[in-house]
Amino acid sequence: MDKDSKIFDYDITLSFAGEDREYVRKVADNLTELGVKVFYDDYYKADLWGENLFTHLDEIYQNKSKYCVMFLSKNYRDKVWTNHERESAQARAIIEKGSYILPIRLDDTEIPGIRRTIGYIDGNKHTPDEISQLILKKLGLNNEIEELIRYIEDNLLSDYKIKQVGTDLQFISETEDYEGYFPIRLLLEMYRIDMIFEMFILPGLVPH
Repeated sequence: MDKDSKIFDYDITLSFAGEDREYVRKVADNLTELGVKVFYDDYYKADLWGENLFTHLDEIYQNKSKYCVMFLSKNYRDKVWTNHERESAQARAIIEKGSYILPIRLDDTEIPGIRRTIGYIDGNKHTPDEISQLILKKLGLNNEIEELIRYIEDNLLSDYKIKQVGTDLQFISETEDYEGYFPIRLLLEMYRIDMIFEMFILPGLVPH
C-alpha cells in the first residue's frame, strides 16, 4: 500500500535524547496545535506505563507513523533508547519507497547509519516554530490549511484578510473593525467533518 494512502496512528514520531527535550517539546506542542498526530513520549505516559517498551516502541518507530523525525546530537548517539528507536526506524527506511527518516541535526556528531547524503535540517538555524512549519509542509497539511482559508473567505459575507499566525488563524476586517484569532486545530477539525459552516460561519463567531 502506498504511504500516502495508508492510514497511520501518527503523522510524525519524534526521536530525541532527553537533553534535547526542551527544544523538541516546543516542536511537539506546535505540531499538535496545528492538528498533526504526534507521537511524543510525554503525551503517552499512561499508555507506555507497564508496557514492554522494547517491543512497544519498536512497533511505533517502525510501523505506526508516516514519518520519523530524528533530532540528532552527541546525546542522541550515546543513549541506549535513541539507538533502539533509530534502528527500528532504519528497518522501515530500508524497505520504504521515498523518505521516512527526517533528520534534524543539533550538532555535527556522526550517527551510525544516518549518512550525510540524506537531506537534513540544521536545528541551530531554525526555531521550533520554523521546524514545525517545515514538518507541516512535508506532510502536505499546509495545503489543507490554505484550502480552509479559501473556504472561509468564500463563505463569509464580509471582506476579511485571513492568514496563519503561529498556531492560529488571524481574521482582520476593516469594514467590521474587527481583529480575532482562532486555533487552527479547532477549525481544521470542523472543516474535516464538513461542519465548519454550521459550527463557525453560520453562528457568526466572526462578525459578518
